[in-house]
Amino acid sequence: MRPRLALAALLCLGTAALWASPHARPVHGADGDPLDYRFYKARIAPILHAQCGECHADPRKRTKVGRLFLSPAPGRTIRERFHERNFERVLELVEPNDPSASLLLLKAIGPRNGGVTHEGGELIGTNTPEYGALIDWINGTKQPEPTFKAPATEEGAPDFLFFYKRIEPVLLGVCAECHGGRGKGRMKLITHERGEEFPLEDHFTNYETVLKLIRPGEPLKSRFFTKPLALADGGIKHQGGDQILKDSANYENWTLFIQGERGPPLPVEGERIVPTLTAEGLAIQAEDFAFEGSVEDVEMKGAEEFYVANPGETGGRIVTPIRVVDAGPYTVHVRLQPGTRPVTLSIGGVGTWTPALPTERDEHGFGVVSPTTLLDGREPLVDPRGGLDLRGSVLHMDGRQEAAAWLSPSTARNAGALARIRPAHEEEGGDDALLLFDMDDGWNGKFVGLNDGGRRFVMGVVEGGALRVLTASKAPEPHPDRREAPREVKVEYFGGVAIGSLDGKPLLVLNLSGNLGRGQFGVLTHGLAEVHHVAAVEEYEVYEVSLRTGPVVFLPAGQTLLSIDLPPGAGAVDEVRLRPPGN
Repeated sequence: MRPRLALAALLCLGTAALWASPHARPVHGADGDPLDYRFYKARIAPILHAQCGECHADPRKRTKVGRLFLSPAPGRTIRERFHERNFERVLELVEPNDPSASLLLLKAIGPRNGGVTHEGGELIGTNTPEYGALIDWINGTKQPEPTFKAPATEEGAPDFLFFYKRIEPVLLGVCAECHGGRGKGRMKLITHERGEEFPLEDHFTNYETVLKLIRPGEPLKSRFFTKPLALADGGIKHQGGDQILKDSANYENWTLFIQGERGPPLPVEGERIVPTLTAEGLAIQAEDFAFEGSVEDVEMKGAEEFYVANPGETGGRIVTPIRVVDAGPYTVHVRLQPGTRPVTLSIGGVGTWTPALPTERDEHGFGVVSPTTLLDGREPLVDPRGGLDLRGSVLHMDGRQEAAAWLSPSTARNAGALARIRPAHEEEGGDDALLLFDMDDGWNGKFVGLNDGGRRFVMGVVEGGALRVLTASKAPEPHPDRREAPREVKVEYFGGVAIGSLDGKPLLVLNLSGNLGRGQFGVLTHGLAEVHHVAAVEEYEVYEVSLRTGPVVFLPAGQTLLSIDLPPGAGAVDEVRLRPPGN
């Protein structure tokens, strides 16, 4: 047990003088620094946030806690810049090599243990590990250097650095659901709860586990590759199903890894914890981003967690990786305090979007914009699968790699639906252009429209995402003067019968029965197409879709990147939220 501080020594100290006497100290990490920053971050910072954070990190008590205001707010991730800022503030309350004169310690132990009065009461006892750590740090104890270093990978062998950067994030985001902990089969992955430290040794252990399932240089003879590979692409039976498809990014990364591609150097100490997106949605605070350029986090009244990302004099951007657990469509909402120039947002590699400034703002000047939400005037459209891009009033759809689709809810029972669509020519990538109607969800319902490069007019049902044509006819050629104009696809209901028309000519009749006019409607394409108009109809249009901003973003499982460019004069960004459509 460490000796208590002598009360006599404390009586010589004036508390007011302690608060008022700043000490000039070198920047942390510099030669001759009397207090070790690494020891502070590893041993002292957890004590402060656990014992003192309830008051000293609460933005609402900012003016009541004196100079020891900790960043960030309780429950938020502590980034490197917060450790640095807190370290400098704590130094003002410490006398190096003199615990009995260090107000940080005296306040924590309280008068009963030889300290001074503290409104928060006695926080630590003198026979506790926390007390010992504070004494050691004030007396100059240094944090030992990390002992584990990953050995260099032999030339031509699967590389640990490539695994760490490109392979393991997918394993932890997708495969760990089955293979985490005890694992299934021969692949047992070490995982940690979000916010917990993930030691480098554990990353390396996962790498060694994977190596046992690899034949270096031969992907198709490596179980680590063939197990998750789709059966149609040469894979083998896998209880987890097809996880890697040919020509996908994961297919390329797995191949390069097994062939010995080298990865980038390991990140510096204090790597950021990757935010995780599930079907419940995700809120990312400004302080959770990494800052580039002159962007800085500043305290601002009205911010959700007291800090905002401000562009500074020359601007820059804020970025964060996101680990997507539940693949699907998401809308993105940005809370910001607008400036004189707009911000630009990009997520998941689906292009960039520059939102208009929010029209409604709260008392502190903050407003919310939804930068990647395709709206019909009331509700978010849902179920985007392929590429969607709004240009003016025309929606460009690209379903060449994966079917592109969206749906709109209908607020009233209607007598049909119509869409004016211009499919691209086959040589330009055109294919199916279908009007969806009476859809229960994105995967089940009915359709009418053009397929086979626009040569056939078809009608049928969508079952689990698969199209089943029930009736078809040859699609008449458009008038020569209208070859480049949109084609009007229309369906009208009479009782349980649906009549499909092309350019105003009824061509198909089908008894579909049940639920006609009650489901969602929209457009699906397996190629390039332009959507110029969509509406539910009776004798007149009853529900016209108004395309206004941009597509709902569809995020596959795995890791993606969210970035926001903040030019000089742009507004301060407070928070970004990702939500499932309709939530």
